[in-house]
Order: sequence, then C-alpha cells, then structure tokens
Amino acid sequence: MQVRNSVTLIGNVGQLPAIKTLSSGSRVIEFSFATNDTYRNREGEKVTRTEWHQVKAFGKVVDVLERYVTKGSALAITGTLRYRKWTDKFEQNRVSTEIILDQFTFLGGRDDKSYQAGQNEDEEASEASMLAAEPAPKKTAKRRGKKAAAAVVTPAEDLPF
Repeated sequence: MQVRNSVTLIGNVGQLPAIKTLSSGSRVIEFSFATNDTYRNREGEKVTRTEWHQVKAFGKVVDVLERYVTKGSALAITGTLRYRKWTDKFEQNRVSTEIILDQFTFLGGRDDKSYQAGQNEDEEASEASMLAAEPAPKKTAKRRGKKAAAAVVTPAEDLPF
C-alpha cells in the first residue's frame, strides 16, 4: 500500500488571493480557505464550526487563480499538507500548516470546471477561455441531479464572511 500526503477540501476563498514574486522570478499565490462542519449539540441546537486553512499555489495555476478566483469563490481543492517551522523575532518557535495546491474545481455558478496544476499552457488557455466565454446555464427542474446538489456548498447564511 502506498502512503500519500493528500488533503481534499470543499469550501470558500476567504480573502482576495495575494500574489508574490519569488527571487527566482516564479510567482506564488496565497489565500485563506474556509470550510464548515455542522453538527447538533446536546441541546439539539445546530452549531457550525468554521476552520480556516492557508493555501499556496505555484507555477501556471497562479494565472488561472489570479484571473478567476475572488473572495467567496466556492472551490473543491486537492493538495499536499505542509508544515513550516521558523523562529520569530522574539526567538519563539512557530509552526504553520499550509496546503500546497495540486488541483482545484470551481463549484457553483457556471458549469463546474477542474484545473490541475500540471496542465500545459494550451490546456490552460483553453480552460480559461471556456470559463470566460460560457454563459451561465439556465436553471431548470431537470438539472436537479447530483451535480446540482454538489454545487451548493453551504447556504449563504452559513458563510463565515
């Protein structure tokens, strides 16, 4: 059995993604990502717990995220869990957990689209043009299948922002 470091989350982008250029010239995009878990407490009240995650992406995927992802965007993401350790200016040891993005899927709105970080430029350009050119599908009773249910990540009143 192969052991793999992989995490898959469905949630919403919590802030406008920030882009940095590294000394090597490559770009990195970072954003916070909110996921919600809902349960009932002992009194039977509905409780929603929001977890915040830090997501980073490198390479060609930065261009797609920069162009189409905004605060509140619903995404399904898959990536690798990474821990960063450092010592701050007060000599305190710090640890942060990050998700290094491998692939993502846009949820809701226009037809759901997937993107893998390893796609080549032609596929990326084609994907980006499809996202920009496709009109929103008309909502009919026929579209109420599994795909339509998957597009509803959380009700608007449950969003943490």
